[in-house]
Amino acid sequence: MIDYADVFHVGIIVPDIERGMDEIARRFGVSWPRPPGAASIRVRTAAGVGTLSSRYAYTAEGPPYVELIEAVPGTVWEAGEGSRIHHLGAFVDDLDAEVERLTAEGAELEMETVSEDGSRVLGVSYVNSALGVRLELLPSASREGILSVTKPA
Repeated sequence: MIDYADVFHVGIIVPDIERGMDEIARRFGVSWPRPPGAASIRVRTAAGVGTLSSRYAYTAEGPPYVELIEAVPGTVWEAGEGSRIHHLGAFVDDLDAEVERLTAEGAELEMETVSEDGSRVLGVSYVNSALGVRLELLPSASREGILSVTKPA
C-alpha cells in the first residue's frame, strides 16, 4: 500500500501553462517559486518508446503541492475540454515492486520514463486504476531533487 504521507502533489493538465498558473494563483492564493520549467522525457507506452515534451510548474505551497502540466494532445497529458485533475503524485521506496503490485491488482501501466534506448525504467511511472484514479509514482531516492522545484531558483 502507498503511504498517504508520501503523496506530495496533485497534477493538473492545463491547455496553457501561464493562464493556468494565473488562475490557480488567483483562486487559491498560491505562488509559483519559478517560471515554468520545460522537460523532454523518453517514455514507454503501449504505443512504444518515444519522447514527450511539455512545460510544468509547481506551487511553493504544499504539500500537497499543485503541479500544472501543459497539455500535449494525443498523449497521456491530453487536456480534453479545458483543464482536468490528472494524477496524484507519490514517492515509493521500490518503484518496480509497486508497479508490479498495482498491475497485479488490475491497474494499467500507462507510461514510464525510460533510458534513451528504452531498456531501463528511470524513475516515473503512471498507473491508472479501473476507477480512473491515476498515480504518478516516483522513487523515494529522487525526493530531494524533485522537491527542489518547489523552492525559488
